[in-house]
Amino acid sequence: MTTTFVPYRNPETGLPHHVQPEITKIPAPESLLFVGNSLFFFNNGVHRFVRKLLAGADPKASCRTNLIAIGGASLYWHDLESYFRPDAIASYAIKNDGTNRLVWREPQKKLWDAVILCDSTQGPIHPDLRDRFIETAARDAAIARSHGTEPIFMITWAYADRPEMTEELADAVLAVANANHAMAVPAGLAFAEAEKFAPTIPLRIEDKRHPTPEGSYLLAAVILESVFGINVRRVNEDCDLTPETAMILREIAHKTAVRFFDRPLQSPSRKGSSGTKA
Repeated sequence: MTTTFVPYRNPETGLPHHVQPEITKIPAPESLLFVGNSLFFFNNGVHRFVRKLLAGADPKASCRTNLIAIGGASLYWHDLESYFRPDAIASYAIKNDGTNRLVWREPQKKLWDAVILCDSTQGPIHPDLRDRFIETAARDAAIARSHGTEPIFMITWAYADRPEMTEELADAVLAVANANHAMAVPAGLAFAEAEKFAPTIPLRIEDKRHPTPEGSYLLAAVILESVFGINVRRVNEDCDLTPETAMILREIAHKTAVRFFDRPLQSPSRKGSSGTKA
């Protein structure tokens, strides 16, 4: 006899998590560092999706982004302090306007307003790794703040054949984020919602773990909602997905975020919010 997995639903949000987020809003960053692993670097990098969606927002927005990702990495593989060296990462950029001009970052300018920290999928919940995750999260949050950078933690998604991981990951990452007075981005919860309401949209490749372009798009859309407070229903950028697929994923990202952070449900137009909850 097989047992069908029935996910827990939080009575307040309707999403699969027990722990409630304590930080529900932060100032929108003008510069953002992504630190993680292949969940971030697939499909030419989630930071590129984020930049495209920001450019397609109404009103248009922008953010300088950098990505540091190691395949298979837990957070403790990263030496976050070293990423804040003044003459290393993000010390210059080359203009993509045909001039090939190199532009140096002003030395007195802060490197990043915020950093999104992403552990491996198993890192927060595996019995042999979760203590390292807790310790590293506290260390990295302190390092980020010592440089005036807001730490943010990523709730990643379950393996396709292990849906129970959604709740486990959400609660584990939320507990750590709350302990460090940081935001947690509910990407994994959005994946679960997409699988419920749009099961024909493929979010993972054949390995059941890594994101398809659709998965990276959804991840970026949840980041816009969570970190930037942008209503992605008003974004006009499909990132080479079909317009219908992109619209569905933006809708799911918006409804997941407003429920998770207890925000008003927004209208797809600029006329204002509906004043209701998702």
